[in-house]
Amino acid sequence: MKYLLPALLFLAACNQNQPQKQDTRPIVFVGTYTEDLGFVQGKAAGIYTCRLDTATGALLITDTTTGIANPSFLTVSPDKKYLYAVAENGGKPESPYGSVVAYRIEGGGKLLKINEMPSYGAAPCHISTDAGGKYVLIANYVTGNVVSYGLNPDGSLTDSLSSDKHPGSSPWAHMIIPTPFGAERILAVDKGDDQVFLYQMNAGKLLRADSLHLSPGAGPRHFDFHPSNRTLGFVINENSSSIAAVRFGADGLKPAILDSLSTLPAGFQGNNTCADIHVHPNGRFVYGSNRGHNSIVIFSVDPASGKLALVGHESTQGALPRNFMITPDGKLLLAANQNSGNVVAFRIDPETGKLKHTGVSSNVPTPVCLKIW
Repeated sequence: MKYLLPALLFLAACNQNQPQKQDTRPIVFVGTYTEDLGFVQGKAAGIYTCRLDTATGALLITDTTTGIANPSFLTVSPDKKYLYAVAENGGKPESPYGSVVAYRIEGGGKLLKINEMPSYGAAPCHISTDAGGKYVLIANYVTGNVVSYGLNPDGSLTDSLSSDKHPGSSPWAHMIIPTPFGAERILAVDKGDDQVFLYQMNAGKLLRADSLHLSPGAGPRHFDFHPSNRTLGFVINENSSSIAAVRFGADGLKPAILDSLSTLPAGFQGNNTCADIHVHPNGRFVYGSNRGHNSIVIFSVDPASGKLALVGHESTQGALPRNFMITPDGKLLLAANQNSGNVVAFRIDPETGKLKHTGVSSNVPTPVCLKIW
């Protein structure tokens, strides 16, 4: 017995000196609502850092970044060093603006706040960077304006470089993204004005260059480009529950609608609004989220003609699917169900585009946005 204790201490010391196995599971950041805003009862604590099990689609929360209210939408910089988030607030006399927050991404996906800037509008609801990672772009929903910011070498935000208020009696800017037509071409979607706007970016300033009119009342919300045919894109219309295929000129201007189909099954009589849209990495399928029908609609697409064909619908196994994410390898789709507080995983059949529930539902409070790192 007198030799047992030293032996155990020796083994414990050896184990401590063993290198720790690195966790190689991908990291997914989840943007959420943290407050009761009327249209949503936010129950989250902030931005969640999660590990993704690529075999099952399960998300395991490993860290929570607090100190930000309603970080509803996130974006990761192209160099993967920084995360930028909107704080969806504002619209009150004492606090007219929301804000934009910059974070440095540290080991394990831990977020360290760098700085914060006003959104110069109410209810910022979308954020992205330009393709080169030099600028941050946001859309303010309630005030209908889009704003650009510069980035300093340490990833911090400069003050705003420009702000453009969309035309119309009640513009509701809902998305702003870079396009495949070079670093200076930017696209914004306005639900209230039923338009998709194209911008020329000049030293970080947004200059309107062209636009596409959707049907009155359609309510365009989100947009995604085809991965191999840059002249082809798709817009999902919140109010009319439809997806339209859009063709662009070689310079990224002169957009025109090629095709449009309903996101709902024939005979559906309930209330529904659409939210998010993504093209599969193989370019053969387009997916959109239905809030009300609570499903993901699946279309096949002809990349040459832009013609859409309905494949089917898959229940999201929860209430009010907002943003959803397709993994870069195209094998998994994760749907964020805002009102039921769960993220549900599906396997994607690369030949048919159909979805199959993996059986996994991960609990995340009022999830809105999913970004893989």
